[in-house]
Amino acid sequence: MAALSLALPLASPGNAADNLQGLPVTQIVFSPPAQPIPAARLQQLIAVREGAPLDAESVRRSIQQMFSTGRYSDIQVDASRAGDGVRVTFITAESWFIGPVRVVNVKAPPTAGQLVAATNLILGEPYSEEKLKAATETLHRVLVENGFYHASIDAETNAHSDTQQIDIAFQVEPGPRARFGEIRLTGKPDITPDQVRRICKWSTERHVTQPAVQRGLDRLGRFYQSADHLGATVRLAERKLTSAADRVDFVLEIIPGPRVEVDISGAKLSQKELRRYVPIYQEGAVDRDLLAEGARNLRDFFQTRGYFEAKVDYDQQPEQNGVIVVEFQAALGPLHRFVKLGITGNHYFDLATIRERMFLQPQSVQLRRGRFSQALLRSDAAAIEELYRSNGFLAAKIDSQVLDDYQGKKGDVAALLKIDEGPQTLVSRLTITGNRAVSTAVLLARATSLDGQPFSDASVASDREQILAYYFDEGFKDASLEWRSAPGPQPNRVDLEYTIHEGERQFVNRVIVEGNRATRNAIIDQQIDVYPGEPLSQGAIIDSQHRLYDLGVFSVVETGVQNPDGEEQSRNVLFDLEEARRWTLGVGGGAEIGRIGGNFNSLEAPAGATGFSPRVSLEVNRLNMFGEANTLSLQSRFSNFEKRGVVSYVAPNWHGKERLTLTDSLLVDNSRNVRTFSATRLEGAVQLQHKISKASSLFYRFTYRRVTVGSLNINPLIVPLLSQPDRVGLLSASFYQDRRDDPVDARRGLYNSVDLGTASYYTGSVTTFARLLLQDSTYHPIGRKLVLARTTQFGALVPYGRPRQVETTQPDGTTVVSFTHEIPLPERFFSGGSNSNRAFPINQAGPRDPVTGFPVGGNALFLNSVELRFPLKGANIGGVLFHDMGNVFSRVQNMRFSFDQRNNQDFDYMVHAVGFGVRYRTPIGPVRFDLAYDFNPPRFQGFNGTIQDLINIGSGMIPQNRITVQRISTFQFHFSLGQAF
Repeated sequence: MAALSLALPLASPGNAADNLQGLPVTQIVFSPPAQPIPAARLQQLIAVREGAPLDAESVRRSIQQMFSTGRYSDIQVDASRAGDGVRVTFITAESWFIGPVRVVNVKAPPTAGQLVAATNLILGEPYSEEKLKAATETLHRVLVENGFYHASIDAETNAHSDTQQIDIAFQVEPGPRARFGEIRLTGKPDITPDQVRRICKWSTERHVTQPAVQRGLDRLGRFYQSADHLGATVRLAERKLTSAADRVDFVLEIIPGPRVEVDISGAKLSQKELRRYVPIYQEGAVDRDLLAEGARNLRDFFQTRGYFEAKVDYDQQPEQNGVIVVEFQAALGPLHRFVKLGITGNHYFDLATIRERMFLQPQSVQLRRGRFSQALLRSDAAAIEELYRSNGFLAAKIDSQVLDDYQGKKGDVAALLKIDEGPQTLVSRLTITGNRAVSTAVLLARATSLDGQPFSDASVASDREQILAYYFDEGFKDASLEWRSAPGPQPNRVDLEYTIHEGERQFVNRVIVEGNRATRNAIIDQQIDVYPGEPLSQGAIIDSQHRLYDLGVFSVVETGVQNPDGEEQSRNVLFDLEEARRWTLGVGGGAEIGRIGGNFNSLEAPAGATGFSPRVSLEVNRLNMFGEANTLSLQSRFSNFEKRGVVSYVAPNWHGKERLTLTDSLLVDNSRNVRTFSATRLEGAVQLQHKISKASSLFYRFTYRRVTVGSLNINPLIVPLLSQPDRVGLLSASFYQDRRDDPVDARRGLYNSVDLGTASYYTGSVTTFARLLLQDSTYHPIGRKLVLARTTQFGALVPYGRPRQVETTQPDGTTVVSFTHEIPLPERFFSGGSNSNRAFPINQAGPRDPVTGFPVGGNALFLNSVELRFPLKGANIGGVLFHDMGNVFSRVQNMRFSFDQRNNQDFDYMVHAVGFGVRYRTPIGPVRFDLAYDFNPPRFQGFNGTIQDLINIGSGMIPQNRITVQRISTFQFHFSLGQAF
């Protein structure tokens, strides 16, 4: 408890008549000399002045003002004779504040974080022994609730005089955790203790934890709810430890109460739907208010199903033989369709703006009879009225009319809303007063109720929120704003005045960071946007906290202001960090389905066959490498189609630049995503990401790889130039712009990307070429339900430089040297499938081997897809109509937009497909199924035989009986996760 005392003697010990009051103060000193308040600020608080006469009132005021800062727990003043005057000594004891709080040696549950929260020791608040004792008692209680009846807690404190903080560490020795013991029942139980044990899952072999106890009580409560005992009481009356056996006995009070039977007449409704709409099941009680609410809910439900005249009442019978019967009586009336919603009188807002705020909806494919009820009509009218009032139409009124048998069709209903906008009230003049530290221009920039703008309470409230938020960020934590309005000089005009009370401004004294053991201080300082001497901004503190979390190396980032209730102008800002575990392990599994499977050693089905492959993935991460928030990762994937391992090193905030991220990676990959061949790839890459803005990023990348082609389904003697090992050093740059509202399921916005690269002799490439890939996607909402989405992709590979030398061995053992500009198979474009042109199976678009018919990729790519997305049923099922056109082309010069294929070797034309898809919304994105119809699928020649037959024939003429003409299937199906683009 802080103490204030005054030791101001009326007379000195040497001379009783020598009165000290009134004598001049010759010296003011402090004991100890180092004070927690800056000297300049301390001089402002001291009312005693050197040279001025000493008086008790100035001393008393000095003590009060110093104590009000919260920095002192005890202040005493001593005055003594010094020559012809008085020396005044302020003897102080500093306050202490709560620093980092840790609980160690915990066996979850509870977790260390839960125990820290239970202590209620708030970072930066004043410390006291009473708080520490209360926290220790609370920890004991929480541990006991989790079965640790023999736990001991040792609270260790570590005081830091330089920050006035006390770090607190609770050393826990939990001891053994008790198990569930006997169960005794009181009240009016209708089940046995053994039944309770089975329902609650409180086996005698199971340890006692608070979550297990609570889940058991919840299960018991649901047991009675499912038996229609809605008012059942289940209470844990007592728990007691049996020390000898280290078991906890539980005493439960159970009062089942009467059983409630709920039925409905006049309509068919399942018990599941009754439980959904009648709130007595959720509240666990039966009273007239809940039953009346249930009747309204049922009425609204029937009205939304087309029974617009439905009425629902209820009757509750007295309890008999332990049963309460509740019957709802429904009078549905005739079945209707809501066919028209008419809105007139709107001039200021268009229909789209009004309709997006309404729940009423005429019949559609999604809602067969529309959505209508009197309650929805009233709610929508109120929403439209509020829209107008918030935009200055203070006298706006909405009249509604419901027309039965609309246009003579029995059962059809129309609703007409007539809007009487009335005059719009505008702000004639906005005046801001009371602002001394902030200019009027700065505040006006944050206001919307400006001269000539609509006036409303909502806009004034928005201005108040914005202006005060600015003041709070500038250190004025006690700022307030009052407003008043008066009639303006003209009709429907208002003079508006904002009066601001700024209060005292607070600044940052020090920024104190604790808890980081491995992370370097420089890395942390780069994320903290709070600096000594600047205004104390809560927004800056929160932003700094978010950036520290974004580093990915801290599991807890707690912030606080030291001495929050003290009257200080400068305050210490605290960051208490807890580093996350540095090693993480993730294991996953899945499956791939697509037209890519089949026997890879066979020349059958060059267009692909439906296949299934299980997939297993493993990821190991080492966080916070070298204390710089960098991450070393090992990612692997194994399936029938792909075996991949990637080691990457990610350095965010590269060279202290928040917008730069450097990534180094090494990759080993053996994949069979194209049935023509398999590829083994060894690759190293260095990438620098420059985040220009929230939506835009630049990537600078150098990639060096060696790719070996294997498992060819084309004769390497016939096409030797495509199957050679390839070394590529690719220097590239990419630009990405993403302004979609939702990258997983966009409804509006755009996505653009540009990728440009070059592989040259100077970068270590054997093959030299330039690579360009462009994508432009846009998303346009049409009304409230439809979305028109489109995407266009264009790619080009252009070889340049001197031809590449290739050596091939003939069947007779001779070596043939040739020169080519051909780009090897692994570097070519392959396309087709669920995320490109759905006219093709996966990677089956473009040129094919003239002998076997397997795809060999191309040097150019074009794709244009258009989708019309619409709701199909309910809120989670949607539909898509789409048109895909495009192909992979042998080269840019050969790209044709024609519809027809000239012959079986012509693949340089546009392939078109239309189709229908279904989307099911999930938390991780829509699950989709697409069915496509290909208008002009390509025909091609295949080989009737095995790979060995083809090798035996060699480079000679293929017999006609070995040639088969095939084509891509007219119908294609695709099943995947996420939208197509």
